[in-house]
Amino acid sequence: MKINDVIKYLDKRFPIELASEFDYPRVGFNIGNVNNQLTKVMLSLDLTKEVVLEALKMGCNLIITHHSYLFDPLYKIDFSLNRGEIIGLLYENEVSVYSMHTNYDVGVGGVNDSLAKMLNIKNIKIINNEIKANNFLRYGNIKPISFKNLINEVKKTFNLTGVRAVGKLDDIVKTIGIVGGSGGHKEDLENALTSEIDCYITGEIPLNIAIDAQNANLKLIEVNHGVEKFAFDYLKIDLEIDLKLQEKVFITTINTDPLITI
Repeated sequence: MKINDVIKYLDKRFPIELASEFDYPRVGFNIGNVNNQLTKVMLSLDLTKEVVLEALKMGCNLIITHHSYLFDPLYKIDFSLNRGEIIGLLYENEVSVYSMHTNYDVGVGGVNDSLAKMLNIKNIKIINNEIKANNFLRYGNIKPISFKNLINEVKKTFNLTGVRAVGKLDDIVKTIGIVGGSGGHKEDLENALTSEIDCYITGEIPLNIAIDAQNANLKLIEVNHGVEKFAFDYLKIDLEIDLKLQEKVFITTINTDPLITI
């Protein structure tokens, strides 16, 4: 099997047409040689030197990331600096990198579908029932629970030391929605309100959005951006089954999200 066989599979499942406009030049095959024979695959939220070294140790020559390493243009490559050093390691060891970002967020079985499953949302819904670019929200019913207990369940599910929240802790929550990553934009809040959920879970919520949610009686739970990494648990299984890559797909043990709540 060649690296290109894995890429074709991912391109079909999470086509670039599902990516947000800003993502178009960034998603897809980033670095390497698609014609090389595949050895093993490493899955990682981000690409860091530690992730590359782990991939080399495990014998992987394809790294699949959620966040593109080449998100911002590179005008100079200095192998003595971090970003250049990583590129040098990839080149010297013929390791390829493939990234899928917002197309993976919205695609069937992607980030937000996976996170919704982890939260035990029943009959997961999508606005207008349409898989398309920028349609990130997944929402639906859960077993009725107090907001305080829901917060604790979210922390436990995503292995978080803490979260930020908006809402009365004793209120009962029956419907929730989630957007992995950065879902604190005005349009995200509008989608959450349109879906008529009791609680919206996402990352990177600014103060003005929190105030607007409070005024609209919408509860919020702010989680780390890095909870997106849990979607790889599902992708690993899919790759192993669909491409017969048993014992050849690994999820990095490196935590690439440096932010913690104390």
